[in-house]
Amino acid sequence: MRIKARSRPTPSRPDRRQRIPPALTRGTERLEAISILDEIPTDLGLVLWRSARNVLLWAETPPSSRGALFAGDAGSGRVQLLSHLDAEPELRAPLLVIADLLARPASAGLLRVVNACRRIALWAEGRGALATALEFTQAAALASPDSASLAFAVGRLARRGADYDRAESWYTRAAIQARENEDWRSYASALAGMGNLHVQRGNLPAARRVHLRCLQASTRHHVREMVAASYHNLFGVAVEMQVGSDADPLAARALEAYRGDFAATRRLAYDVAYHWVQLGYFAGALKLAQTLAPHVRDDLSVSAIVHGLIGRAAGGLGNAEVFDRATLDVDELLSSPAVHEEMTARTLLGLAHGALSLGRSAVSAAYADEVLSIARKRFEGRIVIEAEALLDAARHEQGVANRSTPVVTPVPELVEQFVEALDSSPAYAGV
Repeated sequence: MRIKARSRPTPSRPDRRQRIPPALTRGTERLEAISILDEIPTDLGLVLWRSARNVLLWAETPPSSRGALFAGDAGSGRVQLLSHLDAEPELRAPLLVIADLLARPASAGLLRVVNACRRIALWAEGRGALATALEFTQAAALASPDSASLAFAVGRLARRGADYDRAESWYTRAAIQARENEDWRSYASALAGMGNLHVQRGNLPAARRVHLRCLQASTRHHVREMVAASYHNLFGVAVEMQVGSDADPLAARALEAYRGDFAATRRLAYDVAYHWVQLGYFAGALKLAQTLAPHVRDDLSVSAIVHGLIGRAAGGLGNAEVFDRATLDVDELLSSPAVHEEMTARTLLGLAHGALSLGRSAVSAAYADEVLSIARKRFEGRIVIEAEALLDAARHEQGVANRSTPVVTPVPELVEQFVEALDSSPAYAGV
């Protein structure tokens, strides 16, 4: 009788899933979520602080142990407190959801809690309270640890708040989680965020590598909007690496890929105008920035940096009238608490350049000194270096030699392409 050969046992395949690392949940603050009270030092801030801590405690507790997490009257006490609190209507509903969490922690619905945290975060971000937005987004992400999109959102807010180590840890978590779940949009977004973080830290070679990975992944998995964002980000890195007009083809590719996405086109238009003032192409930059200004008037932070850019380009052209009008616009915009300091430094840096170009050394020095104070606090090394150079030039009364000398580059056609794209926006209301 023929004996059937025994097949070799198939070796078990190693588990290729990468362990998702824990993310940093605190920066330099002395107490968990205390930055909410630093930002909103009112009774509302106290309720928000307690609410964020309630969700964090609930998220960190195993579901089987949540039943006795809070005192029996905690929920009713919070509802009573909210009834006497002067809270905006859009905050009341999500805060009541968290009050219900206190009353019934064992049966609280995850999606309701996460949604409440996200609504509070959006409210806070819209008012420039980035630390509060960060804490509630982080609470949502910890309550829903499998969500790559929430992890990315935490990283984005931490980066905007100059909490770079926390941002890196959450971007890393988002990328790994998204890749495991084949969530390619979140994966590309996490790579883009990490690349932008490298730019903010001043590591341009690392930024370029990560943005190229983002472009490759977005192209491979047909994530169209992230293909456009990758070209945009690579353009930004090229500008920072001072490659001159060689960066413009990347801007043209991004503009084409953004077709129909007017919000992204506006962001790109600002970056291109900023690039052109760095090259000394002040006429093109001024035309583009002035075309952009009416499209961003409702976003005070963006409007501020656009008018700062108008002031810089006008100064470079020797146009004192337009520069003075830009400074008045900037003063009015920066008086609003909704404008975050990350935009303030960049805005005033533009005016410092413009004033120096016009020979107003004392004005330039005053702006540069204020920029230095903000940038040092935020550990933004590149802005610190630029402001220090401006301050030194102003003190030695060194104007800009190429004030009215346009750089010869193949960009005039690109100016018109941007103007046409902006003017075709549905939100366009004329100048």
